[in-house]
Amino acid sequence: MEFLREAYIETGSLQNWLPPRFENSAKGNEADTRIWKTRSGRIVGAVTPEEKLRFFIQVHPDHAHLFAEIIDWIDGHFATEGRVSIITLEGDPEREKTLRRHGFEKGRVYGVLRLRDVDAPIPEYRLPDGFTIRSVEPKDFDELARAGRTVFGHGEWFNSDVLKEISCASFYHYNLDLVAVDGRNEIAAFCTFRLDEPSGITELEPMGTLPKYQGLGLAKALLFEGFRRLKMYTPSLLYIGGAADTPAANRLYEATGFTNRRYYYFWSKMVQ
Repeated sequence: MEFLREAYIETGSLQNWLPPRFENSAKGNEADTRIWKTRSGRIVGAVTPEEKLRFFIQVHPDHAHLFAEIIDWIDGHFATEGRVSIITLEGDPEREKTLRRHGFEKGRVYGVLRLRDVDAPIPEYRLPDGFTIRSVEPKDFDELARAGRTVFGHGEWFNSDVLKEISCASFYHYNLDLVAVDGRNEIAAFCTFRLDEPSGITELEPMGTLPKYQGLGLAKALLFEGFRRLKMYTPSLLYIGGAADTPAANRLYEATGFTNRRYYYFWSKMVQ
C-alpha cells in the first residue's frame, strides 16, 4: 500500500493500481502476485493478477526498467499457458513501446477510468419528495447486498458477509457509505467512497440505483452529498476505476463532474 501511495504522490501517474483498489482486489490473488524489492527491502515493483493470464504491472517511477523485467518474468512463468494479457492505461508511449517489443498487440478496451477535480464546486441538490440520504448501517447489509445483485447481476456469493468484510477495510468510512431510501426506509440507490486516508486517494465504488427508482435524480443527489462529506477529508484524487460506459451512466458522470475520461486496453499475445 505504501509503495502504491508513494508512486502516485511522486508522479501523479495512474498506471499503477491505487491503494483502494489494491486493498479491495488483492485478497485471494496472493499465490500469483510477485513483488520486486531493492536490496534494502523496499518494494519497487509488482505484478498482480486479476484472473488467470490477465495481469496489471505496478512499477515505481524510479525503477521504470522493471516493467520489461516483469514482462520477461510473465513470459517465463506462464510459458505454454495460452493467451496472456496485460492491462494498460492509454497515454504511456514508453510502456506501449516495451509491450510491442515483447510481442504484445493492443486490443479491445478493458474499461474506463473517470476522474473528478477534487476542487470542483459541489452543486446543491434536491431530493424527490419522500426520499432521504443517510449512511449505511450494519442492519442494511442484507438489503444492500440484494440491491447490488439486482443492479450489477452479481450471483448469490454477493451477500451480507461480503459487505461486512468490506466494512473492515482501511478505506471504509461509515459516513462515506451512503444510501437513498424511500418513505418506508427501503434502499433505492447507493454509493460508497473508498478513502485511503494516508494519501487522500478516493475511489467511488460501487454506485447504483434500483430499476424502479431510476430517472428520479437519486444518483446525482447521492454523489453531491458524498462530495460534500468527502471534502472534510481533503482528498487528493477522486476516481471511478471501472466506470460504466452506457449513455445513461455517461450523462450522470458528465453532470456530476467526472468529465476526465481515459481508457484501459488489453495488450495480449500467445505465450507458447
